[in-house]
Amino acid sequence: MEHQKELIVNLSADVLSALFLAASIGVGPFWFLMALRPHAEATRRAMVTPWPVIGIALLYAALVVPHVGAILGTLLNPSLSAISASLATPEGSLAVWLHVLAFDLIAGRFIWLDGLSRGVGAPLRIAALTLALMFGPLGLLLHLALRPRRPREGAQAVS
Repeated sequence: MEHQKELIVNLSADVLSALFLAASIGVGPFWFLMALRPHAEATRRAMVTPWPVIGIALLYAALVVPHVGAILGTLLNPSLSAISASLATPEGSLAVWLHVLAFDLIAGRFIWLDGLSRGVGAPLRIAALTLALMFGPLGLLLHLALRPRRPREGAQAVS
């Protein structure tokens, strides 16, 4: 059990806290742009590429890759207790948080792009993006359930 708690690099609590804070704050401007400035050139430049997620993904990789063998051992024979033990460390929690931030941002980017192609208005866009930021899949489900069925004339569908 102790081995599972050390699946990810041992960093000081201060470093882990700083990484957590930097990643948490670092995604904020992208969410702000998609929600409140969806048609701005700065939003388009920032969000039409995968670059907003790459920084988080690289940090995640730095935490996980050195211990991928041990992690795979747990993931290939998963149990709730083994996964819980792995995540019940500051390192494991940070890795999961980075994973969540990255994939929520990918979902938010989809909501933004798809919403642009379908002419989704501000109330639905802001609600879906807020839910995606806070509760990931719930924002995506809201967007998918309430978006117009077809892209606008001349717009290319994202999904």
